[in-house]
Amino acid sequence: MRFILLIISLFVLQASLRAQKNFTVSPTPDWLAPYKPDLGKTPDAREVSNGYFLLLLEEQHHAEKNAVYRHIIRQIVSEAGIQNGAEISVEYDPTYEKLRFHQLIIRRNGQVISKLDPSRFRILQKEEDLSRFIYSGTFTAYYILEDVRKGDQIEYAYTLEGANPIFENKYANTFYFTSYDPIVNYYKALIAAPARNIQFKAFNGARLPVKSTWNGMQLYEWKIADVMPADEDDNAPEWYTTLPFVQASEYHSWSEIISWGAKINTPPPPGERLQKKIAELKKQSGNNKALYLQHAMRFVQDDIRYMGIEMGEYSHRPNNPDKILDQRFGDCKDKSLLLTTLLQADSINASMAYTNTYLKAHVSDYLPSPFMFNHVIVYATLGDSSYWIDPTISYQRGPLSQHTVPDYQQALIIKMGGSDKLTRIPQVNKGTQKIREHFTLPDSRSKKGTLTVRSEYTLRFADQQRDVFANNSMKEQEKTYLDYYKNIYGELHTDSSLKTIDNPVKNQFSVIESYILDEPWKKDSEEPGRLEISVTAGILQEALPKLSKKKNTKSQAPLALRYPYSLDYTIDMDMPIDWSLSDEPIRISNPYYTFSFKSVVNGRHVTFHYTFETFQDNIPAHYLAQYESDRDKMDQIISFSLFWSPNDPAEMANPTDNAVNWVTLSLAIFFLAYFGRLAWKYNQYTIYPLQDALTPAALKGMLYIIALFVFATPLIMLSSLINSGFFSYKEWLLLSKTTHLISNTSFLECWFIIRVVTACFFFVYSILLVALFINRRDTFPNAMVYYMLAAVVFNIIDTGMSHYLYRTYWEIGELKGVIYSFVKGILLTPYLLQSQQVKDTFIMPHRSVTGKEKGY
Repeated sequence: MRFILLIISLFVLQASLRAQKNFTVSPTPDWLAPYKPDLGKTPDAREVSNGYFLLLLEEQHHAEKNAVYRHIIRQIVSEAGIQNGAEISVEYDPTYEKLRFHQLIIRRNGQVISKLDPSRFRILQKEEDLSRFIYSGTFTAYYILEDVRKGDQIEYAYTLEGANPIFENKYANTFYFTSYDPIVNYYKALIAAPARNIQFKAFNGARLPVKSTWNGMQLYEWKIADVMPADEDDNAPEWYTTLPFVQASEYHSWSEIISWGAKINTPPPPGERLQKKIAELKKQSGNNKALYLQHAMRFVQDDIRYMGIEMGEYSHRPNNPDKILDQRFGDCKDKSLLLTTLLQADSINASMAYTNTYLKAHVSDYLPSPFMFNHVIVYATLGDSSYWIDPTISYQRGPLSQHTVPDYQQALIIKMGGSDKLTRIPQVNKGTQKIREHFTLPDSRSKKGTLTVRSEYTLRFADQQRDVFANNSMKEQEKTYLDYYKNIYGELHTDSSLKTIDNPVKNQFSVIESYILDEPWKKDSEEPGRLEISVTAGILQEALPKLSKKKNTKSQAPLALRYPYSLDYTIDMDMPIDWSLSDEPIRISNPYYTFSFKSVVNGRHVTFHYTFETFQDNIPAHYLAQYESDRDKMDQIISFSLFWSPNDPAEMANPTDNAVNWVTLSLAIFFLAYFGRLAWKYNQYTIYPLQDALTPAALKGMLYIIALFVFATPLIMLSSLINSGFFSYKEWLLLSKTTHLISNTSFLECWFIIRVVTACFFFVYSILLVALFINRRDTFPNAMVYYMLAAVVFNIIDTGMSHYLYRTYWEIGELKGVIYSFVKGILLTPYLLQSQQVKDTFIMPHRSVTGKEKGY
């Protein structure tokens, strides 16, 4: 008997809970507009996921009854659909909404099975936003269907009645025309009285509704077939969407939102406790209003914790400032109203301001509506200065003149008689992150190395780090930092505890890390006996946005950028021996971001310096091809490897800067003699036969320019031979230590020798041109043309090969040099070969020719 009473009590309790939470079962409402779907249609099977599709999604809104009717039919097509599609859930707010279920059936092989049992519904309070300290009071009605099979149709319908009274029966809504699942029949309708002047605005190709009159009401309808899931880009900024939707709003201007906001945000005069706090702040600040503003701001930010109880009308209406002061918690609107009240009490001009942390400046693209805002901040002016203050941010420090606010971009200031438009929020006091990693590398694989990291943050970045360390234990932070470097450099352990230095006056925050690298040098898998260390500017790599890798995407989405963002990143490395690098500086600058890189070597000390700064929150679609090219360049210098061979005596040698490489010097002497012999033979070659009393024409015009080039070239080539490092033993040894793509350094040595030999060839050739020019030799024009052609070809090959081997890129100066040589050849070649002046000047055969037509 007791068991039966317990069961009855539980049933009555559950029924009482459902009634208390405004849940009932009732017939279908009589106000629905007529709609007949085509239930014989099916979607493209390739689009079906989760094992089911929606045969019908009908949604009708009645503005006058504050009701929304939904009618859904799910078609289960596979076993996966049994798992994923056999639960019914409806979320609602019982403080002003009633949930009325009308139908819940399963159709199976022509049979209709009713499942609408009120006792089987479970009313649960999930509060998914509690992790963000927001309590909304919403409930979810759950129904777990039993005995669902493949091929079943699950059909259910319900109505939500009621509207938040805070909006005073004014209509605004957004109608989306996409779904996570394919929809075969998609119907949406809005029924409203003719007196309502509702505006519509379509986005992303959505269709505006078809308007008609029905039962004395205005009927707005959308009948859409085959709605497919949208392909959203996860790397796009939050304000960007490709989802088709239509916005509806009865508000016609932002001034209406301001009037509405001013009405709900006007508190009563401060109570006794709030007056006491105001007096305390005034006493603390003296007669300094700027100091009062700063003290009031810090009090609300740090002493009033963030917690929002947003039930019913308090989803948008702030609580009384006295209440917030007493309970010492509140959400963004509560804290903003409290701060505004405190500032106004000292005659500081302050107002609340609505903003959207996702849409940012793009909120102005939408129709006016109170639903367009998800955050509240404060706008204050003092003298000639204005301040945007987010009271929900804690641990902001530094002088008031350096105060920062996130990149909200635009806000609607809630002030009667002020601007009736959105106001731009300027980005000032951006701050920077300066990170320096210092490696000390051992001279053996068996020895340990060290890594010290000093990170300095200013302004907004200091605020962020201060907040992170305040909300996490030092032990947690040490583990996070240690795991970060382990992921890059392998096994290492902490050498000393993490240290922080906080300078709240200047708003600077520093973090100092110290590690022991257990095995910094790793075996090179490609060349026995050689060691390598892989280096990565990890924080910079994380800051660079990744392009979407989705295949077959037609999205022209912009790419999200961290903004504001400024990074100064340095990697210092103390090597075991003198080092050499060939990486050339890189600088990339455009309206969206700037990047720079420079490497410096001073004996054993190697420095890699990077900077990266953004100028807006996205890279537009039309610039993504250029960004992809830029990103390839950046990736190659952000992550790289350094190699050396500790068992090679030549590697361990540490020659002086003036040590001579006798191998290349001997080769140079040999090839100078060899090319000299070829030049002597070519000098004897002649074109014209010897004639009596030959008198070359005098130099004039263009020939003076050619003469300058001819006589200057040997000096330039000699200087290049001496200063290029071709004969430096130190340069030869350091070939294997440069950052290059070739694992076998014999190729680098071979290419080095080729360059030496080529330099000797052009030096001898340039002397030959001088001799031919002085003697007005008939072979000079052709020899000069051949020289220019050979110089252009080798210049391109040499520069291109060097850039390929050492992973560098063509600089503007190099391109200009190649273009200059090419243009010079194009201009001078016709002159040298066709000009009558040249033909009259260079006519002398070699003196050894006696009556021969041609030849040696």
